[in-house]
Amino acid sequence: MKVTALVVTFNRMKLLQECLSAIEIQTTPVDHLIVIDNHSSDGTKEFLDGFADDKLDVVHMSQNLGGSAGFYRGMEEFIASNNDELLWLMDDDTIPEPDTLQKLLVASHNIYDFGFLASNVRWIDGSPALMNIPVVDPLDWNQNASGEDFYPVIKSASFVSLMLPRTVIQQVGLPYKEFFIWGDDAEYTSRISQQYTSYFVPDSVVIHKMKQNTGVDIVTDDSNRLDRYFYSFRNRMFLARQHHGKLRLKSYAGMSWELVRVACGRKVKKRGKKLKVITRGMVSGRFFNPKITYLHRN
Repeated sequence: MKVTALVVTFNRMKLLQECLSAIEIQTTPVDHLIVIDNHSSDGTKEFLDGFADDKLDVVHMSQNLGGSAGFYRGMEEFIASNNDELLWLMDDDTIPEPDTLQKLLVASHNIYDFGFLASNVRWIDGSPALMNIPVVDPLDWNQNASGEDFYPVIKSASFVSLMLPRTVIQQVGLPYKEFFIWGDDAEYTSRISQQYTSYFVPDSVVIHKMKQNTGVDIVTDDSNRLDRYFYSFRNRMFLARQHHGKLRLKSYAGMSWELVRVACGRKVKKRGKKLKVITRGMVSGRFFNPKITYLHRN
């Protein structure tokens, strides 16, 4: 089966170069490569325009619309530009092992019918990448444990080395481009898992070169990136509105608990700004109504 690799990048040229080099030396070569440049200003455009590879298709965005719009545009380009059966997507700080793609393809042959396959994402020291832990299906996670190769069933995963069949993209539509960042991958893979069984591939390993191997928590985060949490709470509020019953209440309760922890917790830095970001995100999420885009089927 033919494979297109998709990489979304923004102002991380050195990591992008390392990522593309790792894709280039895969034991099973990709058939096409799409790079979405989210309006980088660090020389990425010039590097990509001078990159010598007949397989490469570069899309330069006119502005930075976030990772969600980058993957949206990349999937759109994949469907329009070629007829490959599989899309292998990742961020620019994802460094595949030489046999990462080969292991995904082995799993695709063993399973055959799947919604998505997720690689085993590790940090630079080999420990599990805490931001990329997939959500295991609590009921059916070991349904194929009796087989020669065990692929746990999962319900969602991150856009860090994910394999998608073309037919699945055409069936479920594209990610919400309006999400900008935060939650677009979890929502999209969850949407897929509602219609298809999806799997974790333990021996398909990638390194996620984040600066720190930490989870996301606005309560303890005192960085200069607090404004980005707006998208987290806005997107979560939107998704909570799509749920019903206990699941909706659980979503509301989770956000409310974070608000209480920021408001009442001890030694919370930048408390005022955090409260403003959470409140603004939750209020905005009440009126946020993106629509799913479906593509024409070939």
